[in-house]
Amino acid sequence: MQALATVALMASLMGAGAPSGDPVLAEAKAHVEAARKAFGARKFNVALQEFQAAQRLKPAPVLWYNIGKCYEKLNEAPSALRAFRSYLNEAPNASDRGEVEKAIGRMEDKLRAKGVQQLMVIARPASATATITGKGSLPVPATWELRPGTYTVTVSASGHQTSSQPVTLTAKKSVQVEVELTPTSVPEAKPPPPVASSDERPPPPPPDSKPPPPNETTQGTVTVAVRPKAPAPSADTPLAPPRGQSELGSVLAPPRQPLTLTPPPPAPGKTWTWVAGGLSLAGVGAGVGFGLTASSASAELRNGSLRTEAEATSLYSRAKSSSLYANIGYGAAAAAGVAAVVLFLVEGPPSSASASAAPAASGAPVVLSF
Repeated sequence: MQALATVALMASLMGAGAPSGDPVLAEAKAHVEAARKAFGARKFNVALQEFQAAQRLKPAPVLWYNIGKCYEKLNEAPSALRAFRSYLNEAPNASDRGEVEKAIGRMEDKLRAKGVQQLMVIARPASATATITGKGSLPVPATWELRPGTYTVTVSASGHQTSSQPVTLTAKKSVQVEVELTPTSVPEAKPPPPVASSDERPPPPPPDSKPPPPNETTQGTVTVAVRPKAPAPSADTPLAPPRGQSELGSVLAPPRQPLTLTPPPPAPGKTWTWVAGGLSLAGVGAGVGFGLTASSASAELRNGSLRTEAEATSLYSRAKSSSLYANIGYGAAAAAGVAAVVLFLVEGPPSSASASAAPAASGAPVVLSF
C-alpha cells in the first residue's frame, strides 16, 4: 500500500454524489492535491492542515487514514491512534484493515513506552458527551491517555438516559468503548374529561315535589351525605342555641356580664404643704452654712496675723458675701415657713370621694352593668 491513500481518496470524493461542477468538491480536491504534494516534500504539518481542510468540506473515511499518517510522521502517537481508529469505525470493511491495525499497534507501543494507554469513547447520538471522573468531559468521539487502571465512564445526552459503566485499561492495548443511549420516554398527555353540555344536564326538580330522603354517595374515600332542607321552626318550637354556643358554652361569657372597675386613685393630700416645709428647711440649712463661712472668714481677719493686702481683701470679701447669702437663706426659710402654714390651713382633710373609694379597694369590687 502507498504511504497515502490518494487514489482511494479521489475515488471516494468523486463518488460522493456531488455534481461535477460542485465548487465545494472542487475546493476539497484542491486541498487533497496540495496535501499530497506537501507530504511528498516531507512538509507534514502543511499536509496535515490540507487534509483536515478537505475533511471539513467533504468528510470521507479515507481522509482519517491520511490524517493519521501525517500525525505518525510528526511523532504524535495519541492523535495518530485516534485518526486510525476513526478510519476503521467509519469503514469497518476496508480492504486495508490489516495494515491499519498494524499502524494502531505501533502507536500503542509508543504510548506503552510512556506508561499510558488510550481510552476512546464513541456513542450515539453524536451529540453525546463522555465524562471520566477526575479527568473531565469531552464530546464524542472522546479520547484520553490514561495510566492502567479501572475508570468509570459516563455518557449523557439531552433527551436520553445517562449510561455509566466501569472500564479497565491495561498497559498493553488501547480500549474503545461504544455506547448507544436510550431515548427517555415522554408520557402521553391524557385528554381532559368531557364536559357535559347544557342539554345533557339533569332537569331541575319541580317546585312542588317533596325533598328526596337522605342518601349517601361514596366518591373515592370521602362519603358525602345529601340531606333535605330542614323545615322552618314553628312558633311553638323552642329556638336552638346560636351556632357554637353548645360547644363553647363554658368558654363564652353570658350576655350583660358586669364589668369590674378598678378603684380610682386616692386624691392627693397636703402635697404643697410638705413642699413648702421642705423649702423652709433647705433655706435654714443654707443660712447656717453661709453663716459659718462668714464667721470663719471674720475670725481669720481678726486674729492679728500678718497678711498681704490682697489676702486681707479676699478674706473681707468672703466674709461679706457669705453673710449676705446667709441672710438670704434665712429670709427664704422664713417665707417658705409662712407658706407652709398657710397651705396647711388651705388644703384641709382628704375629700369625701377619695375617702369613700378607699374601702372599695379592700372590699367588694365596684361593678357597672349595661
